[in-house]
Amino acid sequence: MPAPHLSLVVPAYNEEKRIAASLAVIGDYLSGQDFSSEVIVVDDGSGPAGQEANERALAALPEGIQRRLIRHDRNRGKGAAVRTGCLAAAGEYVAFIDADLATPPQELARLLRALDEGADVAIGVRRQEDGSDMRSRRSLPRRLLGAFFALAMRTLLLPGVSDSQCPLKAFRRPAAQRLFRLQRIDTWSFDAEVLFLANRLGLKVVNAPVRWQAVEGSHLKFNLRTAGELLNLVKVRLVHRSVSPRTLAEQAEPAGI
Repeated sequence: MPAPHLSLVVPAYNEEKRIAASLAVIGDYLSGQDFSSEVIVVDDGSGPAGQEANERALAALPEGIQRRLIRHDRNRGKGAAVRTGCLAAAGEYVAFIDADLATPPQELARLLRALDEGADVAIGVRRQEDGSDMRSRRSLPRRLLGAFFALAMRTLLLPGVSDSQCPLKAFRRPAAQRLFRLQRIDTWSFDAEVLFLANRLGLKVVNAPVRWQAVEGSHLKFNLRTAGELLNLVKVRLVHRSVSPRTLAEQAEPAGI
């Protein structure tokens, strides 16, 4: 089949309670667009119920939307699932979205417009043009965790970035290939690593304010393992900071692009 204009990656781990409804919303949105698309669900080691639900949900997508299911043999983390999907994507543009649709697929239009206008990477941000911040709607523990992580992220990696973790990002395919060939973090702090790499590679990154809402049933929990994500920020700096931008760019250059 011809390569689609947009590849949309959906990481899924035991999402049997919502994947059908989420892919139905995604399918309705994509089928109404004037460009071709594919949906890639990356099953990150789900149990039997999750695997079956992913298969059914993909099969129910409207005709004309290409679809693929990629499975990990064990749960590796959101960063690993997004990396797998983005490297497998065939679209001219590559995006990823959370299975809970905390940011709805309709918000993709803003990111795709930024790519049309010359951006290499477009990231959804939850701070709006009027200064309001949708992250204020989260529970107090999650607001505190998010604020602490954002402070550490700005201190260690990205001084000028206010929101690295919004679950909607889009890339030109060459940029996606370069970034995800280098990306190493398997857990949810991978977003900060991707943006750090984009900065090191000199890619044009554009922020796009998007709608977002807190969704019940998130896999993100406040525990010692979650707190350990802060160490991943140090790891990103150690792994990538010691490499010169020129060498980093050479390592990231994929064949055939």
